[in-house]
Amino acid sequence: MRDRFFYPLLVLVITGIIALGLLPGIRHTNLNPVDIIAEGYSLNGTDLQKLTAAPGTEISFVDGVGDLPLLAVLSSNNPRRFAPASAGVFGTLGPNYEAGFGGHSLEITITARSGRTKPLDEFKAGYFTVGAGDSGWKNFTLSEDFAEYSFTFKTNPPKGNPGNDFIGIWPGDEGKGETMELKSIRIEVLQ
Repeated sequence: MRDRFFYPLLVLVITGIIALGLLPGIRHTNLNPVDIIAEGYSLNGTDLQKLTAAPGTEISFVDGVGDLPLLAVLSSNNPRRFAPASAGVFGTLGPNYEAGFGGHSLEITITARSGRTKPLDEFKAGYFTVGAGDSGWKNFTLSEDFAEYSFTFKTNPPKGNPGNDFIGIWPGDEGKGETMELKSIRIEVLQ
């Protein structure tokens, strides 16, 4: 193939690959505040791969079996009191979510269970903003079966331009490598 055909074709293929890679995130970034209030936020299935593990925490993924979805396996390898301040294993909600959720009461629901290996007994969860107030860590006791763990938090309206919000989970204060399995995170605006 000649260079004058090869390089334009190569650019098209690379552009297509990048577009396909960005496509899953479009669902969350194009929502306006009215849609966000109505639809809320959810992270489950393959979207769990968008989670980030801060220093002191770890995340791995287990493919679902049969009809079961992908699960995120969370653990901590450093005691929380010695780790740098962070949201643990967290999901990032863009500025459009801070604009939509700002000034509203939210119900945050985490569906999880103790891990199958080195099961964790307790975890913490919190909702964090950049300068608009945080929920602080909420404590939960895990069970062997999947259960919903919920808390409510009233957010403050953003000051100035909205920034990112974060939903975080700290899997075990002691950092002993014990595990929990996360199935989903859901945030709903309470009316």
